[in-house]
Amino acid sequence: MSELIQKHDNRATIRWKLLTGASVLALTAYVSSTAMARADDTDRPTIWIELGGDMDMMQGLSSPFTAPFMYLTPTPKVYGSTTFTHDQAPPRFAFGGDGKITFQPEDSDWIFSAGIRYGRSHAKRNARHQSAAPPVTLFSIYTSTNFDTEMARDVKALSSERHTILDFRAGKDVGIGVFGHDGTSTISAGVRIMDIKEGSAINIFARPKVLFGFKPKYYTSYISIPHQYTMTAHTARSFKGIGPSLSWNASAALAGNKQDGELTLDWDIDAAMLFGRQKAKTDHRTAGYFKTASAYIHHALPSYSPPHVHHSTRSRNVTVPNVGGFAGLSMNYTNVKVSVGYRADIFFGAMDRGIDARRTSNLTFNGPYASFSVGIGN
Repeated sequence: MSELIQKHDNRATIRWKLLTGASVLALTAYVSSTAMARADDTDRPTIWIELGGDMDMMQGLSSPFTAPFMYLTPTPKVYGSTTFTHDQAPPRFAFGGDGKITFQPEDSDWIFSAGIRYGRSHAKRNARHQSAAPPVTLFSIYTSTNFDTEMARDVKALSSERHTILDFRAGKDVGIGVFGHDGTSTISAGVRIMDIKEGSAINIFARPKVLFGFKPKYYTSYISIPHQYTMTAHTARSFKGIGPSLSWNASAALAGNKQDGELTLDWDIDAAMLFGRQKAKTDHRTAGYFKTASAYIHHALPSYSPPHVHHSTRSRNVTVPNVGGFAGLSMNYTNVKVSVGYRADIFFGAMDRGIDARRTSNLTFNGPYASFSVGIGN
């Protein structure tokens, strides 16, 4: 009986020793992993400073000016293959820079950041096309006169744009390890501020036709009268807005490590609702003179068409939804990061691009970027 009791005691002792050993191993593993995590956190910089540049393709800034003389039928040869509206096109690309500072306190998953994007563009166009009218010889009793008057079109357009985007965010890393040991997934909320201004100055001259005639006085007075038109126009448009924003920023390690160099895939999705003021100011003046061939015998002087002058000033409070994001690759080291990628932003209904009446359009920016980041405060 005593031997049976001793066997049971030995089995209980063995089970207790096994349980104790397993607990010790688990505790050791936990302490080791915690120590490694703290070591990694200690090695992590608390402040990152990022500087970069970008090239954005822009759409939705303005509309071209039009007038009846631009759409004559049949189309005058001097108008060429291009159109007046094409010559008024605003800048297609904007070049700019961006900066960002990020702060993450020690032993914390909270991340605070402030960023700025600034860009501007300028375009100067001078499109001219000309051709000679068919030579005409008019004879009189005393002399003969040759007319060789040029037909021409000339468009001079100056346009400029500048934009500034400010972001202030506070976020929390909610997915350490989800995309690998060095992967991150951060949800942030904050405030976005948008300020954009665009302006243009247009001067157009057109001489699509030249007619000839004479005054029936001594048979010696000849005239050539062109159909000639001019237009001058100016625009000034802007939008300023501020509102809440929400973003998801994440990265996943692809190869390497931060000590020797780690390649990561980065992406970001943003959304904001901006409340602000939309303004547009336009003015244009069109004038011209012309005659019909049948009138030359009785009227030697040209007839001027009444100038058309229009001014419009508009201002309205608007709500502008905004969505955007980027995708890129980064080479990461402990305190250095180099990134390249592609970024896009859409501001729905941000600009009033109308001429004589309000006409809203979506403002878009999209293009490549590159940045360089330095971490400090290990």
